[in-house]
Amino acid sequence: MTRITLHATEPEDDAAGVLYRALRRDVEFPFVSVAEGDDYEVVREDGAPDTPGGVVLIDPFEVPAGEDDAFLAGWDADRPVLAQQQGYLGARLHRATGPAEFRFVELARWSSPLMVQRAAAKGALYQPV
Repeated sequence: MTRITLHATEPEDDAAGVLYRALRRDVEFPFVSVAEGDDYEVVREDGAPDTPGGVVLIDPFEVPAGEDDAFLAGWDADRPVLAQQQGYLGARLHRATGPAEFRFVELARWSSPLMVQRAAAKGALYQPV
């Protein structure tokens, strides 16, 4: 189980986990913290998302109630395409365990921002602070 918190400003104290900072300043959530908690459960994993280095593409998804199966089918269908992209290392998809603004949050590891751009992947890029 994981706690994922998207922040509009830098949090004062988040020592319990990893704090990520967006590479661009114009993203909606410039900081994201990931720690142990019970807010999200892992529902899909692909490749090696814990590989050190590179960048993390963090993509929150608003999925309406009752649409989880269709969303997960789409996520599963995209994996073989992404796995063939140079620089893609792996991804982990989390689903909220209770009410949340974003029902799903994906954390995908890429070797570099250039490889994300070449693959035309969506989402904001982050590095650990």
